[in-house]
Amino acid sequence: MVTKPKLNALTVIRYMKTKNRVKNLLTTLLFTGLGFQASLVQADEVVKVEKQLLSSLSAINSLELDKALSNVTDLQQHNPKYKLAQLLTADLMAAKAGQFKLVKQVHQNHAKSVNTLLDEAEVRWQFSKESLNHSTGFDDFVLKSAQQNLILVSLQESRLYLYDKNDKGQMVRVADYYVTMGKKGSGKQREGDQRTPIGVYHLVDLLPGNTLPDLYGVGALPLNYPNIWDKSHGKTGSGIWLHGVPSNTYTRAPKASRGCVALNNKAMKRLLSEYSMPYSTPVVIVDQKQAPLGVSQTKESLLADVKTWLQDNHEKVDWQKVSVFKYPNEKNLYYITFPGKVENTLTQQFWQRDPDGDWKVVVQSEGSIQVASK
Repeated sequence: MVTKPKLNALTVIRYMKTKNRVKNLLTTLLFTGLGFQASLVQADEVVKVEKQLLSSLSAINSLELDKALSNVTDLQQHNPKYKLAQLLTADLMAAKAGQFKLVKQVHQNHAKSVNTLLDEAEVRWQFSKESLNHSTGFDDFVLKSAQQNLILVSLQESRLYLYDKNDKGQMVRVADYYVTMGKKGSGKQREGDQRTPIGVYHLVDLLPGNTLPDLYGVGALPLNYPNIWDKSHGKTGSGIWLHGVPSNTYTRAPKASRGCVALNNKAMKRLLSEYSMPYSTPVVIVDQKQAPLGVSQTKESLLADVKTWLQDNHEKVDWQKVSVFKYPNEKNLYYITFPGKVENTLTQQFWQRDPDGDWKVVVQSEGSIQVASK
């Protein structure tokens, strides 16, 4: 088994001199917009910074050190809080000067700080390699969405995807950002375990940055963790938010939060101010690709079953206002929501099939999901 080297300027240069494995991949990515399909995404300043980072790595890949140094220096100057850009600049300057021992010594003396930056670079590198034929997994988990907006967080990729309905009523991706998750990874079970939960949640509040400690950056969007499924399985904890980063930081390492999902402040500001996301907007958090439904259970047949069940048991439910999700990391579990009998409430149901193949509602709740905490 070959160990993949950490991705910084020095190791990429050495690696590419002996192993011609990546070739023109990054250059290709520059012409495909990193796989981003919407023009709104390509115009996003945060995405432009990410593309410039990959452009720098592309130049390193081609051993064009002057071009790489010029590019990454410009990136650092326009984003002085971006510590990864600072590290790449220093490594490139040292590589040009032949000061390999000095770089090694500096990296050893500041191993913890350097390694967190290299972890981010590795995540960006891996995501860029997969983005040419990239699927966010939206169709695997979202069978039907009644909401205008929806957020999908892929912890495996350290990415947040924002979807919005277009004029034809189709959910399209309009934003795509690098994110940080809990220090201990995913699968939150209890208070203080520093893990990010897996499941389907909803936005329940909007907290401006001026009301929060600097740790949370420009603001936060709290989630309703633990939801009714979590509670029924004994999961504990609170204060799981989507939020920004400290004012002296551009991004954080892939695993650096206490369980929240953290974004670059400019990206978070867009979520807070430029997109109309009301309370109850779904946030689907996954950490792996979903297995197919199976030959005997297509998406269309499953939705037909759900529709029939609702007609038989909740005859007044408007199908257009029903959402259906395949629940992440759970076998044959589906999460169904639709407006409650009382105005401004939401019925939440968790469905599984019994041994006879019939639907069974295993957990249900009806009421306002807004449980704002400040």
